[in-house]
Amino acid sequence: MPSIKGRSAFTRSLRTPARLSALLLAALCATCASPNEPAGAYRLGVDDVVSVHVLYHPELSIEAATVGPDGRISVPIAGNLVVAGLRTEEVAAAIAAALAAELRDPHVTVRLEKRHVEPIYVLGAVRAPGAVEVRAPVSVTEAIALAQGLTAGASGCSTVVIGADGRERRSDRLSDLAGGGDPGVAPGETLLVSVQYLATVIGRVAQPGRYPVEKGDRVAELLAAAGGLRDDASPEGSLLHADGSSEALDLAALFERGESGPPVEPGMIVVVPEETRRVALVGAFSAPGKYDFDAGDRVSDALALGGGIADDAMPQSAVLMSGDGESRPINVEAILQAQESAEDPALRDGDTIVVPRATERVAVVGMVIRPGPMLLEPRMTLMEAIAAAGGWHEEAHPEKTVLWRQGGDGPEMRQINAEKLLRGAAGAENPALTGGDIIYVPRDPSMTTDELSRLLLGVAGLMRIAF
Repeated sequence: MPSIKGRSAFTRSLRTPARLSALLLAALCATCASPNEPAGAYRLGVDDVVSVHVLYHPELSIEAATVGPDGRISVPIAGNLVVAGLRTEEVAAAIAAALAAELRDPHVTVRLEKRHVEPIYVLGAVRAPGAVEVRAPVSVTEAIALAQGLTAGASGCSTVVIGADGRERRSDRLSDLAGGGDPGVAPGETLLVSVQYLATVIGRVAQPGRYPVEKGDRVAELLAAAGGLRDDASPEGSLLHADGSSEALDLAALFERGESGPPVEPGMIVVVPEETRRVALVGAFSAPGKYDFDAGDRVSDALALGGGIADDAMPQSAVLMSGDGESRPINVEAILQAQESAEDPALRDGDTIVVPRATERVAVVGMVIRPGPMLLEPRMTLMEAIAAAGGWHEEAHPEKTVLWRQGGDGPEMRQINAEKLLRGAAGAENPALTGGDIIYVPRDPSMTTDELSRLLLGVAGLMRIAF
């Protein structure tokens, strides 16, 4: 085949004005971007498709040349040329330079016919994870939208963009992206979306409210986000799950022993109640009742809360009862006098301090208008005590009235016909009362002696403790 340089017809054609004008126009086109190219200086990549047009030489032109994995395309005569990373005008110049050995002043035009679309990969808490085709870099929020948005129930997310070089670009919150912190995602990069849900903390924490949490977060981290526990927080809390179930939460273990607690679930509510520290003051106090106390308070502090003891108190017979029913004697008089030997126990929630009264009392219980204890008046009789209690109800059986008395050999019970006393019947007994006596006017006349004994023994025990 004769060399192309030897073609005299081509050489002569360059000298004609029409041919010269066309050649200049082609030279200008070779330096222009293809109309199919996007704005900007796009550089070719693997699998991009280009066309090569050599003016007046269709046999050297190529309709579609695909950039191979090695970044090269094959052009007749010019051979295999590296084009990856070059703009189309740079490729045209390289081909023209290669053809210059065979053609006189070759004019080459290169157009981008089809750009290879390199996807981004959106993984994690999105509705449609996987590859998403893009032709240019997109923002993180756009990438999430292309993956059909966040999964149901998500309140936000944190993101990690992994570049082609393996480097990571992070954003802790979705709100950061709107503030200019969007790292963007380029073709070939991977976006990992870590979902955030809302969990609620209520009760005795520094900042109660709803907080975003991610999968794997623990209750201790949620409480830390809420500012931690207040001083008056109870050591026992609870977890309310979204399905309505609940479970106990050992708050002391989280903060005193450094445990992390169970994992946080979407919609979970952490309840931190106020610690209850209450002590009951019963008996001969100036102001008996229930009082709140602070951690570390002692019996002496409780006595001050009750305004001190009454004049008729028996401080040497006081009792401290715990919430679980255990009791121990305490010498209130020694505590009030701040004696060095006085034991002043620390208070616990549910404690009761009982200070009995020195004044003798009796009680009228059962079917009377105002049942309960009363002061023993001098020479008070059984009927006087019933009258002081307002008399009996219509449903009562006064003929079966019982007088319970603690004797030297143990409790004694006597049945008194109070109805005869009221009518003034001859021979009716109206005994004088002594301290600690209990008068019982029954509704049910069929109660056995054992049943009456158990009932009145319990009333007597209450009388001894409280009065």
